[in-house]
Amino acid sequence: MNNEADEKQKKIIKSVIKTFDVIEHIALSDRELGVTEISEALNYGVSATYHLLNTLKECNIVEQNETTKKFKLSLKLWQIGMLAYGQNNISLLLKPYLRKLKELTGETSNLTILDNNQIVYIAQEESSRLLKMFTKIGASAPLHCTGSGKILLTYQPKAKQEHILNSIELTKYTNKTITDKDKLMEEMDIIKKQGYGLDDEERELGVSCIGAPIFGINNEIIACISISGPKSRFTKENKDKWIKIILQISKEATDYIRNLN
Repeated sequence: MNNEADEKQKKIIKSVIKTFDVIEHIALSDRELGVTEISEALNYGVSATYHLLNTLKECNIVEQNETTKKFKLSLKLWQIGMLAYGQNNISLLLKPYLRKLKELTGETSNLTILDNNQIVYIAQEESSRLLKMFTKIGASAPLHCTGSGKILLTYQPKAKQEHILNSIELTKYTNKTITDKDKLMEEMDIIKKQGYGLDDEERELGVSCIGAPIFGINNEIIACISISGPKSRFTKENKDKWIKIILQISKEATDYIRNLN
């Protein structure tokens, strides 16, 4: 019995345990934490804590505030949890609005959030049509060439928006992809004025998207709701009709979230 216990002890990697201690400590905090704070709270050396945090940052498990140099958890762990559990509070709360959007437009509806300078799909209602778009929950996509991505970027605080724009590459996916920073900013100005965003074959030829923001109690963007489908169905008549529907549903979802608080 003792031999089994000894063998089990040998297989334990203490640095992994320390890493999860750091993650849990940050998770339990209601604010960002510095290296020294974490090392003192856990009684770990500053140097060891620093290296653990840098490793977690490299793995996108934590994010570091560029100004204060302090740390908070990213949504990476949540993404992993999504794959295991398949749902989260926001997606559950907003599921009825996704369903309504799908029913009124006939197209696949999506709920996305911003994480690590990308969009992440957290919920979806698939179209019942044979030809349809769908994305795996937990999957990510670029900001600059997706309707949801441009919306999530548009409504970020100015400093964060500039930091993201300076950090991402405007990779060309099709001949319609925006690859110029100034043109992307012009597009964002248009989105802010009209309250919705479009993706016209910018990520994938033959695919279109229309989306609108969902805001929280402090007027911060918390998610984007959108529809995606074959470009052939995104006629001017349909787009005009669907834009009105999306704007109305995004407003209803925003009001619902704000009333929860």
